[in-house]
Amino acid sequence: MLFEQEFNLTFGEKYRDLQLKEVVVKKREGVCTITFLYPSTKPELEPANKKEIIEWARSLLQMEQLDVRVKFLRVFVEEKLILKSILKFFEENHKIVMTSLDKHNIKIEITNIDVLIKIKLNQRLDKYFAENRIVPQLEAFLEGNFLVNFVVETEVDETLSNEVNLDEVEIVATFQPTKRYSVEIVKEIIGKDILTQPEYINFITDEKKSVILAGFINKFERREFIRKQGKYEGQPKTYFTFTLDDEKGKIDCIYFSSKTNVQVMESLEDLMYVVVFGDVEKSKFTNKLQLKVQKMALATKEIEIPQEEKKYVGGTNHGVVKIEKLSSTSQTNMFANKIEYNDIVAGKNIVVFDIETTGLDLSNDEIIELGAVKVVDGKIKEKFNTLVKPTKEKITYEVTKLTGITEDMVKNAPTADVVLREFYDFAKDCVLCGHNAIGFDLIILKRMAREFGIEFKNDVIDTLNLARQSHILVKNFKLGTIVKYLGLTLEGAHRAWNDAYATAEVLLKLCEKK
Repeated sequence: MLFEQEFNLTFGEKYRDLQLKEVVVKKREGVCTITFLYPSTKPELEPANKKEIIEWARSLLQMEQLDVRVKFLRVFVEEKLILKSILKFFEENHKIVMTSLDKHNIKIEITNIDVLIKIKLNQRLDKYFAENRIVPQLEAFLEGNFLVNFVVETEVDETLSNEVNLDEVEIVATFQPTKRYSVEIVKEIIGKDILTQPEYINFITDEKKSVILAGFINKFERREFIRKQGKYEGQPKTYFTFTLDDEKGKIDCIYFSSKTNVQVMESLEDLMYVVVFGDVEKSKFTNKLQLKVQKMALATKEIEIPQEEKKYVGGTNHGVVKIEKLSSTSQTNMFANKIEYNDIVAGKNIVVFDIETTGLDLSNDEIIELGAVKVVDGKIKEKFNTLVKPTKEKITYEVTKLTGITEDMVKNAPTADVVLREFYDFAKDCVLCGHNAIGFDLIILKRMAREFGIEFKNDVIDTLNLARQSHILVKNFKLGTIVKYLGLTLEGAHRAWNDAYATAEVLLKLCEKK
């Protein structure tokens, strides 16, 4: 059951003026932030009411081991704020509109019943609005932000110019194609042969068959219900719910799992990037659009490399990052029994890596540290470790607090173009491995590498998935928790080299032949 449904079941009509805006889970930081909105026309919530809601939220999420933070925001229905939100909607979702739409052509009328928005358009924009069903998207966006009914009307004004700066339109189109974009399949989860051209979620405004969408998983949950009829009456049925977010829109998803697919579904976590196929229908419980998943695969976004840019093929680095020879302390005892490994490790060259970044935005944040070890046939052989100087993003206070890495520490470090070329050579012809690598590290690594013509096409092992499949008895699958359970040590957590070395030891421990 979704968070909003749990809230309504618990409190009924008691807090009917509250609307859940969002639930944001940052697992790497161990924080869950819940934001409620309520109209400015209603009295402010009493401290006792706020406390009741906060305690309920914490009790609901206590098994997740998260620091739960609850925000209560009053919504003011004012003309300036509404106009600002309208412009923000177009800027984030339909940049092409901003090339021709003047804010003076937007009229806002606030009544006691609703808010009427009248927008004057030229013929070109009127056609664009109709083809892309922008009016219902805008109404839903505004109603979600201001908690009142909105009516959006458009009219064609013949006096408005239809001329558009074509150069500007081309630039805008590179940010959001009209309907679809490309992704790359990393690993099939359910079903096969999923097409890699998903639609943007914000274009899905009605029920639709055979839809392909992609995005980041949020609020991933396993649920069960008891069948009430049919051949399997009285038996439990497992299903999974999550929200899919492609950074342009969100949609609730549900998958009714067969017994054979339960284990692979349980390997999924929030922040993993997936492509899904299924039918969009209205939920019987919420009356909102919901995707009934039929196929699913882990994926990454594809980023086009300019044709004139040469792809990096390796072997031309300058040795900026020093490669150190090493051996694991657990491998130096000559009297210890020889450890044998399964096929995941035996006879393989594996590079176990970890990154620290300027933040958690998979589309924009940059690598500030990259650490790795090379494991050859079950033995730790080499170390790769370096800080990285970001060129676009600043290191946030939260990241410095978590990792200890400051702007001063990276100001003289090599930049990502140098580091990633050297890491490409270090990892060439090896299997890449990390903890939640598929859901985080690999996405950022590949995105940044592609900016410099570097393609990491290595096979991938994710120790998070290995740990889940091993059925070890842990309360969660964080790296530190697994390290402790396996009797290993992790010193200096949240630094790339330390986490990479600990992940390598976890890999070896999980792959020992019993």
